[in-house]
Amino acid sequence: MQLREYVRIFTRRAWIIALVVVLSAASALVVSRLQTPEYRSTIILNVWPARLDWGLQQSIQNLMRNWAAKITSRDTALRTINQLQLDITPEQFLSKVAAKPVESDSIIEVTADDEDPLIARDIAQMTAEIFVKDIDAWKITLDRRDQVDITIRDYALPGVLHKPKWKTNLLAGGAFGMLAGFVLVLVLQWLEADILRTPEDVEEQTGTAVLGIIPTFASPQTRGGRARNKRLPPTSASAQR
Repeated sequence: MQLREYVRIFTRRAWIIALVVVLSAASALVVSRLQTPEYRSTIILNVWPARLDWGLQQSIQNLMRNWAAKITSRDTALRTINQLQLDITPEQFLSKVAAKPVESDSIIEVTADDEDPLIARDIAQMTAEIFVKDIDAWKITLDRRDQVDITIRDYALPGVLHKPKWKTNLLAGGAFGMLAGFVLVLVLQWLEADILRTPEDVEEQTGTAVLGIIPTFASPQTRGGRARNKRLPPTSASAQR
């Protein structure tokens, strides 16, 4: 089948594709609206070495992965829960918090998710403060030349909407609907492949040109029946009376 034929098929059934796109996008939007919103607050920790030494910087970069794991440890979780008086378990707390070291920028990014944007902010802020205190107590045991300063760049702000991403879901639903619409049109075309509707279909199947089309006529029985059922005007004298 040539490209022109595909274009003709999709154009003829464009309403089916449009209907499937609308239904799919509407379904994605409804599902997104039904989900419980989740907010994310982010706080950045700066990592400053005592000296610009390549060996020390390499050691710090290796330690940053360990520090990220410490931020998301049960010990930090319990202390944060106690400070904020949260009614959750350490496991639930750790499912809300994440820490990601960015060695190239010498920072650690801490994020906290919650249904309440203010609680997400408090979790991120308190987790960062507890970790910084632990590092301050640890670095005292080191030589001044090997010490590392970790500071909070900015205070955490109230969380912003993280889930659901309704715009992304809407676009994804529309794209899926378009793909499903094209597939549905092709399936319908395949099911009707043996039905000849137009002279072009006949020429495509037989490979010969159509010279003429025989019109349909009503059968004689149909015409006769119609004639018999037709009411004739009265002609006899009795009928006139």
